[in-house]
Amino acid sequence: MAKNSIHSVKVVIYARVSSKEQEREGFSIPAQLELLRNYANSKGMYISKEFEDVETAKCTGRTNFNEMLKYLKNSKDCHTILVEKTDRLYRNLPDYVTVDNLPLDIHFVKEGVVLTPQSHSSEKFMHLIKVGMARQYVQNLGEEVKKGLLQKAKDGYINGKAAYGYKKSNRRECVVDEATSPLVLRAFELYSQNNISIRALTKRLYDEGFVYKDNHPKIAKSQLEHILKNPFYYGMIQFKNELYQGKHEPLITKQMFDNAQIAFRKDSKPKHVIPKNFLFAGMLKCAKCGCTISGEIKKGKYIYYSCTGGKGTCEQQHKYIKEENIEKQIIQALDKIKITDEHKTWINKMLVESFKDEQKYTKERLNSLYSQKNKLQDRIDNIYLDKLDGKITEDYWLAKHNQWMNDLAMINGNITAYENTNNNFIELGARFIKICSEVGTLYKFADNSEKQELINSVLQNFLVDGENLSYEYKKPFDIFAKGLSCTKKLPRLDSNQQPTG
Repeated sequence: MAKNSIHSVKVVIYARVSSKEQEREGFSIPAQLELLRNYANSKGMYISKEFEDVETAKCTGRTNFNEMLKYLKNSKDCHTILVEKTDRLYRNLPDYVTVDNLPLDIHFVKEGVVLTPQSHSSEKFMHLIKVGMARQYVQNLGEEVKKGLLQKAKDGYINGKAAYGYKKSNRRECVVDEATSPLVLRAFELYSQNNISIRALTKRLYDEGFVYKDNHPKIAKSQLEHILKNPFYYGMIQFKNELYQGKHEPLITKQMFDNAQIAFRKDSKPKHVIPKNFLFAGMLKCAKCGCTISGEIKKGKYIYYSCTGGKGTCEQQHKYIKEENIEKQIIQALDKIKITDEHKTWINKMLVESFKDEQKYTKERLNSLYSQKNKLQDRIDNIYLDKLDGKITEDYWLAKHNQWMNDLAMINGNITAYENTNNNFIELGARFIKICSEVGTLYKFADNSEKQELINSVLQNFLVDGENLSYEYKKPFDIFAKGLSCTKKLPRLDSNQQPTG
């Protein structure tokens, strides 16, 4: 720790990596700590405590992050955080809001930025933009990873662990598990006859001697229902409510599965589904009772919304508001968002500077992935030669070949994800600026699905009270909606600027 003195500023330092993988590959807690300790020493600061987190960037409630905030709240003389850069402290808006509500000085060492409660509003404004863009970067990376999962499903392989009744022969392929599959088969045989309830079926299976798990011999009703509704057992892969033909051996026929689904209807009420063609489907809540505000068509063409009354009687249950009246209030909210040419220029410059470090990380990550790919390809080539030379058996070669080919596919998927994300993050910034400058025009010429996406990008927490709609702007759109008079004077962008204090 930095040497203490009477006049030293007491600080805490915080280091974070966003996954176990980053920790293993050195992206890197020790490197962050070294940077922050050196910075503290150079400024004559005293490090009173150090905090580290190794968790997913999408999750709020990080253990040591919370402990750090608790420590700072209770400390009488320590109100300063040293952190490497913006996305090390927070990569989601709830974390930002939590920190922003505390009277803290924050030094973003790599970015050369110091934020204090006395910082100019323009500095706080640009910092919030960076938080929002970092969040979009993470979300875009997540979308690219989801594409890889979708492709795996399309190829006929399950994502995650094998379904009960199966086991994985390698990291991709599922084969029938002779120990557990008889319970699944018997459950479908009995339930598809449409003369037994789920509760009675769980007892029947137990009485017949079927053991679900050693620590839970009798299968639970919810677990059994999950099995009986899973199309995996007749040979399909379900991903995001879509079905794809699986590569695994089916346990039952499609007819038996359909008969089981028919049997569910005698005990289950059909779910209420909000029609997708309603513009505000699933967005609105009742201001009186908190229930969903749903739409319905009257006289064959007019769309009205009212409270579903899911919690009992509500005074708004039979009061209707026209969809066009809701939309007028939404348009008024969007029209409040304004941005000047000066701010567009500043944000573009700031994005380029802010993401240089992100590009560096992405390059390091890609180099690591390409290194892994080359090593794995060498292994695959060498083990094939060993098979041809008779050094290993055919079965051993096949097992290792399948395992490593699956690993190679995962690495290639991650490479694609990082390459696409690195190419697209400036486009995300351009989209953000476009929304701020042309939101009214974008909405006017959008179809319903595009309108929904635009509304959900900018607004949240919709409440209907009679004919009135209340809402909140998502950050940082709230700043643009409130007016930019407080941020008209922007500081000069200087990539070599160093923090003060």
